Amino acid sequence: MAQAANDAVLSELESGPFSAALRLGIERRGAGEATVRMPFAERILNAGGPDVPIHGGAIAALADFAACAAVWTMPETSSSATISITVNYSAPAIRTDLIAHARVRRAGRRVASVAVEIRDAQGALVADSLVTYKIA
Repeated sequence: MAQAANDAVLSELESGPFSAALRLGIERRGAGEATVRMPFAERILNAGGPDVPIHGGAIAALADFAACAAVWTMPETSSSATISITVNYSAPAIRTDLIAHARVRRAGRRVASVAVEIRDAQGALVADSLVTYKIA
């Protein structure tokens, strides 16, 4: 029963106004893991035309969304909120979809630590992130 409710929350996450604006889509999910795609679009770029890097804020939003999705794949999750997020940028992302893979590294009764890797469509690492979530 809890997993069915969590599946509904994952669908809501995708259809939320901000995630819909970024066109974030959950491609895969499993116990404590989620893979999320952010399709390339000019609206997520820095200024300067279509050949400039994707804005770091959009990349951070992808990391946070993927971490949230991973937390909600755990049947014990009934609420969540971001406590902290650290994003390390490794390379620019130019004219590419971005794919985030999030994995819950550790989950206690109230806090979960989630590791996220963000890669471009060719598999090159663009950023990695550590997200801490309050869970209940």
